[in-house]
Amino acid sequence: MPVNSVIDRARGALLGTFVGDALGMPFEGAPPAAIPKRLTMLDARLGRGTYTDDTEMAIALSESLLEHGGIEPGALGRAFAEAHDPRRGYGAGTTEVLRLVRSGLPPHDAAGSVFGGEGSQGNGAAMRVAPLAVLYADDTAALAEAARESARVTHAHPLGVDAAVVQAAAIAAASMAAAPLDAALAAATTAELGGRLTEAARLLDSVLQPAELAAALGNRSTGHQSVPAAIYSAATHESVELAITFAVRCGGDTDTIGAMAGAIAAAGAGASAIPSHWLEALEEGPKGRSHVERLADQLVAARGRRRNV
Repeated sequence: MPVNSVIDRARGALLGTFVGDALGMPFEGAPPAAIPKRLTMLDARLGRGTYTDDTEMAIALSESLLEHGGIEPGALGRAFAEAHDPRRGYGAGTTEVLRLVRSGLPPHDAAGSVFGGEGSQGNGAAMRVAPLAVLYADDTAALAEAARESARVTHAHPLGVDAAVVQAAAIAAASMAAAPLDAALAAATTAELGGRLTEAARLLDSVLQPAELAAALGNRSTGHQSVPAAIYSAATHESVELAITFAVRCGGDTDTIGAMAGAIAAAGAGASAIPSHWLEALEEGPKGRSHVERLADQLVAARGRRRNV
């Protein structure tokens, strides 16, 4: 694959996360019928084109990977805790885990202490996983292990972990011009997530409206009730714009489903396929769009170094 194509797809994985997140944020919690058929960047939380915890955590993960050469759980937990901006819309479970990490508790202990000691089933580990898919795109086993280790820093429940592994596999497959749903099915280990992905595969040839897909696969913030909808959205639409729009129009956890679908779709088509008016509306600043592009480029370089070791 030409170098420029590799970089374009890597940027696509990260910027697709950012774009889907920013487009979905204003509609978080809304039913499908309340979401317009054409999406534009709207003011929400911190302004037009701003990101939520989805992208903030993806940025922190990227930076930690580059600093440490892979997943170092203690360092990653601290990176998430230091980056934590409550205005970005963090869930209660992740907020509590990060509070415990700041108090000195090791991340794995903190993650295992929430939700009655079962850990979170949420999609928080899946939404941020695009940097791993860039770094380990050509190493399926290493990617799965890194996704598991990354997830366990905040999500101890098997469903939360499996969602991250499956989403990482889908993004990496798309970036290598392979079928994301096939890769996701091969990566799933829990019956709940595997069953919904099997249903997604059954529905591939159906012409569904977003509300129908949400009813069939889910649109909630748990991993197994959002990752399948995101993968289906990316797998069944030819353009990044259509994939993200369909994903957001599923309603519910719109920013995260949009972010995950955007990561997969743009990893396959490249950042150059993201509508320019969406990219131009993204927030800038010290950790804005340009910073995310640089992180993608650095992750590609780090992948090359891994291959040459």
